Amino acid sequence: MNYLLYAGILGFSFWICSEVIEIYLSGYNAAVYYLTALYHVFAGFGVWGLHKIQSGQCKNVLSAFGAATTLIAYVGVIYFPIEVMHSGLTIPEFLNIKPIYKIPGALWLLGMLMFGVSVLKSKHFPIWTGVVILLGAGIFVATPLLNWPAKLANVSNILLAATFIYLCTISLRQTVK
Repeated sequence: MNYLLYAGILGFSFWICSEVIEIYLSGYNAAVYYLTALYHVFAGFGVWGLHKIQSGQCKNVLSAFGAATTLIAYVGVIYFPIEVMHSGLTIPEFLNIKPIYKIPGALWLLGMLMFGVSVLKSKHFPIWTGVVILLGAGIFVATPLLNWPAKLANVSNILLAATFIYLCTISLRQTVK
């Protein structure tokens, strides 16, 4: 199971790098798109590993469904950033042309919300981590819908990714003992 947690640390680290570059450049470039694609490859496995850790003490259907939905969503959008990059369009423009990609986005939001609630309910992880997951997922989706500044989503994503890295790290420490 440790490999799932290491994959999560790697994936969410890619996301932080992507967000930092996006903030620094005030926009997207090839590095942002490729790092985001790598984040999509690895992060879902980390969420699944966290589910396995949190469900170790009792059956947690909400956690399982949230983790599975998130993993499916990540797999569904692995190539999405590369397609957007090659199209030359903005993400909203691209989604208008290929609305099929809204499905994994909705699955991701649903999965994150369910996983965040399961973290709060299970009390296996610190409560604040569940709150950050819920707020981070909400801000990520709300930012473009409500025309909030993109940097708000960037900072929120960095905090969300750092929270997942923290969860993976403390879970690794627990499995080593």
